[in-house]
Amino acid sequence: MRAVFENKSLMTLIILSSIGLVVMYIETMVSPALPDFIKEFKISYNVAPWILTSYLVVAVVMTPVMGRLSDIYGRKKVLLIGLFIYAIGTFGAGFATNIYFMLIARAAEGVGIGIFPVAVSIVRNQSSEKRLAFNQGIITSMFATGAVIGLAAGGPIIHYFGWRATFFTIMPLVITLIILVIRFIHDNDKVYRKDNKHTYKISLPKLTKGSFAQSKIDINGAIVFSIGIISILLIITNIQDNMSFINWIILSVLSITSIASFSVFVHIEKKSNSPLIDLKLIINKILISSNVLRMIAGLIMFTILNTMPILIRNPKPVGFSENAFNTAMIIVPFMIAYLIIGVSSGIILSRLGNIRVIILGSILCVVGFTIMMSLFQNFEILLIGLSILGIGSQLLHQGAININLVSTPKNQTGISFGVSNVFYLMGSAIGPTIVGMFMQANKILIPGLGSYPSSNSYILIFETGLILSAFSIILSLLILNKFRGPNVISQF
Repeated sequence: MRAVFENKSLMTLIILSSIGLVVMYIETMVSPALPDFIKEFKISYNVAPWILTSYLVVAVVMTPVMGRLSDIYGRKKVLLIGLFIYAIGTFGAGFATNIYFMLIARAAEGVGIGIFPVAVSIVRNQSSEKRLAFNQGIITSMFATGAVIGLAAGGPIIHYFGWRATFFTIMPLVITLIILVIRFIHDNDKVYRKDNKHTYKISLPKLTKGSFAQSKIDINGAIVFSIGIISILLIITNIQDNMSFINWIILSVLSITSIASFSVFVHIEKKSNSPLIDLKLIINKILISSNVLRMIAGLIMFTILNTMPILIRNPKPVGFSENAFNTAMIIVPFMIAYLIIGVSSGIILSRLGNIRVIILGSILCVVGFTIMMSLFQNFEILLIGLSILGIGSQLLHQGAININLVSTPKNQTGISFGVSNVFYLMGSAIGPTIVGMFMQANKILIPGLGSYPSSNSYILIFETGLILSAFSIILSLLILNKFRGPNVISQF
């Protein structure tokens, strides 16, 4: 019986954690091609980040929606639908001939990414309490694994075959993953659990009419929430150095729209029998703190993935004039450090505790961004700074995730992780948008070559990261001081 349990749970863990690998594989493969998109699609630096941001915005909204759909129709079914949509979007992106086609394809990928919390909830159902932290570390480390593999493969593929090949090469992996889910993942079926002494078989609860799981999906909430998120990103995108009267009108309309959207969203969620996002899980002081820290971690990671390709590939004196192949190799240390910490996060968290891990990670991020802000034009120093940021951002991320898991009631783990993932995706979407804003607002003309982001744009980007990292230290200390009760500290 023990062997059956271990084999089934291990197979489930491997297959579902591979979703994170596939997602990050394609994202980091595409990252070195950002300068190519700017040239081929003839777009500005503040529009280019939407190639990364568009799928993240859709993922922000679809994450709770997919979670709700999985409650109604079953996790496996929703998982497969999401993977099919992701495959269609990825395949379509390879044929994009303009920015609009690309954004639509990327939005389809965003629908697929919304399935990740569904995958986590399946793993959670089949994990013992002792193995939860280990399984969490495996799942999240697969993101870093996919990123490292994607960068290592993406640079050469772009250099020799062009950016379109990056989308096509992922298709065999996506198709294989779909087949494995169909064959080996079971939902609403008998699964195995074990405690310290026994291995036993249980049945997952069936969905019944009139149950919470069978309640309606909050479509109105999803629409209003997406309008609010997109409005915020458009505000950041449209901020410029020399603001005209029209620019101010646009920003004012967007600001009013975002405030009104979130106000209406809160009103809808309070009255809904099946809210898109459980507001109780947002206003909880420990959970909101951990979710904000996850948002900062997502912002840091995608800021690096959006900034580095442009800095490295742009011509001297504002860049390093490297090709896509070398660009990927330069970013790899960041992702390798991210991967190593992710794999060993279970041991680190058990020895240091969540709060200390977050503080350590935040301090390393401050150090990394300080180095980058001051000496990013030095190639060797750049590699050191990226490695430190890889370690720091992953420590910050892992600590925040585990605080969320240990602070959430067991019967709300899936919902709470879904809300937490929304925050992470929001940070991931905001990061590239901020990068584009600074790059578009601070450009320099290089005779005979064109206009490129100036050194000042990179300083502002790294300075923003430094400020947010310092804020995460303060937030962590406030958590530690405010929640010093024995029950909470024992979890931390």
